[in-house]
Amino acid sequence: MITMIARMKVPPENAAAYERLMTEVTHTTLANEPGVKYYAWAKSADEPDTYVVVEVYEDEHAQSAHMATEWVRNSIPKTQALVDGGFEIRQYVSPGQEPVRLMHG
Repeated sequence: MITMIARMKVPPENAAAYERLMTEVTHTTLANEPGVKYYAWAKSADEPDTYVVVEVYEDEHAQSAHMATEWVRNSIPKTQALVDGGFEIRQYVSPGQEPVRLMHG
């Protein structure tokens, strides 16, 4: 398994739009991508402007397929416009799994 945890700051005025967008991406991902084993977002209980997105992929093929979907490609620029300071992404891999190359931009 490959697990990605993305952390980001969302200004209060963008929170509702961010939550709508991430809810849509989450539902679409889980309904259409069997290689995605877990995909969810959450808001920090201690830092109200901080969110995480947790993604768990079966393997590197599932992760690259996810990144190639139309809904992800369309959501990335929208998400970038709503967050403050970009994304902090951490990657974790199960034994025997190779990490994937993260695209930063």
